Amino acid sequence: MQRAVRRALHLPFFLGAVLGLVASGVHADVTPGQVVTAAQKDSIRGLIPDELYPYVAEDYPDLEMKIVAAGDYGPSPKYVEATVKYACQATLGADGVIQNYTAGQPFPYSEWAKKATNHACDLKESDPQFALKLAWNVNYRWQGGSGLNLPHWGFSNMRNRGKETWRISEGEYRRTYFSHRADLLPETTELEPGTDVEWAEFFDVKTPFDLRGTMFLLYRYTTSKEDDTWAYIPALRRVRRIAATQKSDSLLGTEFALEDFYIFSGYVWDHQWEFKGESQKLAPMNSKRTCFPSVIGESERTRLTGQSRLGTAAEWETCSFGPYRALAFRGESWEKRNVVRLDDIPRQKGHPYSRKMIWYDKETLMPLYGMMYDRAGKPFKIINHILKWSEDTNNPENKGADTPIINYVMIVNLQNENSHVGQFDNANVHAFAAAESRNYYDTTKLKRMGR
Repeated sequence: MQRAVRRALHLPFFLGAVLGLVASGVHADVTPGQVVTAAQKDSIRGLIPDELYPYVAEDYPDLEMKIVAAGDYGPSPKYVEATVKYACQATLGADGVIQNYTAGQPFPYSEWAKKATNHACDLKESDPQFALKLAWNVNYRWQGGSGLNLPHWGFSNMRNRGKETWRISEGEYRRTYFSHRADLLPETTELEPGTDVEWAEFFDVKTPFDLRGTMFLLYRYTTSKEDDTWAYIPALRRVRRIAATQKSDSLLGTEFALEDFYIFSGYVWDHQWEFKGESQKLAPMNSKRTCFPSVIGESERTRLTGQSRLGTAAEWETCSFGPYRALAFRGESWEKRNVVRLDDIPRQKGHPYSRKMIWYDKETLMPLYGMMYDRAGKPFKIINHILKWSEDTNNPENKGADTPIINYVMIVNLQNENSHVGQFDNANVHAFAAAESRNYYDTTKLKRMGR
C-alpha cells in the first residue's frame, strides 16, 4: 500500500509507461554495447527506480547511458575470511547498536557471504530485525579496509537547473577507520589497541577565498556515544563544536548535510529502517572517464595527499553530467545490478527529511542513489554516486583493494532546482599508519592550520 501511494505521486508517468509497454508488447531492457538516448528512454523504465525516472529521463533531451556488461566486484579475500571467522557472532542490543562484532559482513546477506559461511546464519527477510541488520551490513561494508582519501576534491554550486555555476570549491578530505578492519588481520582489527573510535573524518576547504580555511573534524564511535565534531570558522578565528542535531543542517550553504555523506552517514541505531525489496537496476559501478582533478596531470592522478595545484574552470568542465548538470545520466557507463532498497526514516524531531529511499548494490552494499522526501512527504532531493573499481583506477595505491571507490557524488534539490557535483577521481584507499592518523585527526590541527 505504501509503495502504491508513493508511486501515485508520479501516476501520469507510471500509467504512461504501463500503457506504452502494453501497446508495444515490448519488455523494457538493455544490452551491453547499447547507448540509451532520449529516443530510447522507455528501454530503461523499471531499470531506473520509478521514483527517479520522471526527473532523470522523462524530459531529459541529453540522456546518454552507455550500457556495459556487469562486472564482478567481490570483496577482498581478507574481508571474506573475516566474515567466515566471525560469522554468527554479531547481535543487536536493545538500543539497536551492534554488539559482539569483530570484522567482515556482520549478518551474511550478500550471495558471496552466504556461500562463504555455508549458510550457517543467513540474514533472512523473516528476521524481525532484518532491515536494521541490513543497515549495519551497509555500515560495515568492505571499502578497501583503511578508508577513503580525497587529496583533491572539487565541488560546484549551481542553480536554475544547472544553467548557472556560481561557485566551485576545492579542498581535501579523508576518512580513516580505526576499528573492525579486516585488512589488519590476522594480527588485529584495530588501528590503535583498545580504541572506541569507528572512524575519523577531516574536511578542509582550500578555495574559494570566502570559504578558504574552513575545516571540519569528526569522530564516530563504536557505541551509541554521540559524535565529537568540531569546525574551524575563519571568520570567527576559532574552533567550535557542532551538535549532533546539526548533522542534518545544510553544509556550507549547499544542498548537502554531513549526514548525506556516502548517501547515509548518520547513526544507524538512531534511524528507523524499512526493507523495500530486491530488484535489478542500472548502476554506474565502474566509470571509464577521466575527469577532475586527474585531468590536471599525471602527478595529480597518483597523489596520496595534497594538491599539485588548484584546477581551472576548463579542467573542471572536462566531463559533462546531467540532468541539472549534476547527475550521472550523461556520458556515463551503466550496468545491470542486483540491488536492494532500504528506506531511512529519521527519528530526529524537525529533521528535514521524512524519508530517504536508498538503493544499494547487493554484492558490495555500496550506495548507488537516493531519493529524499521533505517533511510534507513531497519529492525533495536526488543524490547519486558514480563509482570506479579500484583495480581500474589510475592510482597504483588502489591495486589489490578490490573495492568500488566513490569518484563522483551529485545532489539535486527538485524544489528550488539547485544542484551540486563533487568530483574527485583521484580518490585512493591508502592505509595511513596509526601515529600519522592520530596526528592528522587532532583538534589542535584545526587551530594551527587556521592561523
